[in-house]
Parts: sequence; structure tokens; C-alpha cells
Amino acid sequence: MFGRWAGWSLWIGLAAAIGLFVASQAAAEPAVEASAGPSTAERVRADLEQFILEHAQGEPAEIEIPELRAFDFDVSAVPGEVRTELSTRSPVPFHGRVAITVALYVGQQLVKRGVVSPYVTVSDRIVVSKRALSRGHVVTAEDVDYVDRDRAASPGDVVREAERIVGQRARRSLAADQVLREGDFERVPVVERGDRVTLVLKHGPLLIQALGKAQETGATGDWIRVVNVESKREVTGRIDPEGRVHVAF
Repeated sequence: MFGRWAGWSLWIGLAAAIGLFVASQAAAEPAVEASAGPSTAERVRADLEQFILEHAQGEPAEIEIPELRAFDFDVSAVPGEVRTELSTRSPVPFHGRVAITVALYVGQQLVKRGVVSPYVTVSDRIVVSKRALSRGHVVTAEDVDYVDRDRAASPGDVVREAERIVGQRARRSLAADQVLREGDFERVPVVERGDRVTLVLKHGPLLIQALGKAQETGATGDWIRVVNVESKREVTGRIDPEGRVHVAF
């Protein structure tokens, strides 16, 4: 009787040892990945980056794409190739926040559709003031400088070429390092309203000059109304750099 119990104990101990060995081997082996290829979210990200670069139209851009966890999809249960269709109504070239509609397909099946809003930073070379400018100050090349800023933050009439405002005067006070807009400046008048001016009428060899009184303020190249002092007749003429008003024949 004692021998039978001893035999059973031996078999039970041997089985337990085998079980422990198998379990330890299973725990030591790493799990096998279900999929070795890129995830669907990674595919969407890559396609978005390519789409954005194409719509930046050659502009150097930095792209910030938000999390795409919503586009993680288990493709093991659906046969077919993974592909995307991207569309947008945002204006091109892209800059700032843009909205892109993403449709994710596996084979012919649409598995996810959503809108992604990346941010596209395009560097914009613009003109800023080096120092504070008072109202009426005539701008010189030493008053301004170039800086690079995010284009999305630039106003529509931002100054990009300093030559456009050098020689003009400030219409209002401007702080140092302020982004300059074309509307902040005006050409310096060479004729003020009420000034006595020389009227010039030229037609072929004929040259007539008369005294006039300006009815408007104007800069070189402006057309203004002028009254002929002798005839009291109002005419329209264009101002030259010397302040004379050339009247059309």
C-alpha cells in the first residue's frame, strides 16, 4: 500500500515539474507581432505630409500634424490595399491652419472619414521699423529692417520691399520692431491745398504757363484740381517733381 502511494506521488511530482518548465519557456519567449507593416495612422500621416508639400507650391514649410489615433484601423479582418483620398477647400499656397478631409479605404471599403487640421508655417520676409517713428516722419533706409515671420500672422498689405516706403511719411506713430503696412504711409506732398502753383500747358512747340491756386494737396504724380488765377477757371493737372501742375490740352 505504501509503495502504491509512493508511485502516485512520484508521477504527480514529475507532472508538476514538466508544467513549470513549459510555463517558464512560454514566458521567456517574446510575443509575435500581428503586423510588421506601418499602421494605417502612419500611412495617413505620410500621405498628409506629401499632400501639404504639394499645396505649399514650393514654399519651404514646417508642418505640424495632430494625433491621428482616430485613423488606427485593424486591417487584418478586411482584405485589400490601404489607400487614402485627401481633399481641401483651404486656399493655396497653404499657410497657417488648414482643413483637410481624409478618407481611409481598405480595398473598396471606406473604413474612416474625418477632417484633420494641420498647421503649416511658411516663413515670410517682411519689413519692420528699427526704431519708433513719429507721425509725419519721412522714412529713410536706416529706419527699417527685414525679419522672417510666420506668413499666417502677416496682414494683407504688409510691406515686403523697403523701397516701397522709403521717402514716404508715416501717417501715424509707429513703435520700434513693428510690422509695417503700406497703409501706414503716404507720399510726401509737394503741393498743399491753397498753394500758388505754376500751370503748364504744352502742345507740340506751344508752351503756355500761368499762375494757379491748388484746390487739393498732392504728391509727385498726383492729379489735382487747380484754379487759374486770371481766368478763374478750374482745371485738372498732374504734379511734377518741381511742384508744377501740367494741364492736359
